[in-house]
Amino acid sequence: MATQRGAYKKTAKRREEILDAAFDVFSRQGYTAASVNEIARTVGMTQPGLLHHFGSKLALLEAVLERRDQLALDILSGRHDVEFLYGLLEIARRNKAVPGLLRLYSILAAESSTPDHPAHAFIARRLGNVVGGTTRAFEEMQARGLLRDGVDPRTAAIEITSMAEGLQLLWLQGIDVDMEQIIRSHFDSYLTAPLDASFGRLGADA
Repeated sequence: MATQRGAYKKTAKRREEILDAAFDVFSRQGYTAASVNEIARTVGMTQPGLLHHFGSKLALLEAVLERRDQLALDILSGRHDVEFLYGLLEIARRNKAVPGLLRLYSILAAESSTPDHPAHAFIARRLGNVVGGTTRAFEEMQARGLLRDGVDPRTAAIEITSMAEGLQLLWLQGIDVDMEQIIRSHFDSYLTAPLDASFGRLGADA
């Protein structure tokens, strides 16, 4: 049993090393130009040895993307209305600490705009989930009278998602932008009161 646990830990560690290497190569070259051979060489493996763990280049990309999104999923899980918006602000704040992740996502988002790209479905689904979740949060706030008259929840969600995506690109290009503060200010333009600490408690306790 101890031997089995040791083998499992060794395999799990190896998979994490492969994901780290794949993340680095995909971030620099994008999916199309990256090669499984280069990723394998980075971790001192053969291509067949690497594919034993992940099966294909596409499976490797999907694993990298899923690991990238896990933090956001953990932050947003179980949140509603005002607290969901606070979750989006937390993600914007934390994103500045992981420029490599933002770079990888930005490259893949551009590459995968064609329907036949392997990451197309993943990126489309991710953006759809972000818009859908933000729309629901605004709808919940609207039902409680926290949204200004005339604000359409879905339109607001699309605007916020587009702004966040664009701000990431600006920041990656070296333009000094406070992503969290700009998104917060845009939230305020939709709400009946500023999204400050007292409003957050009101949203949670009402």
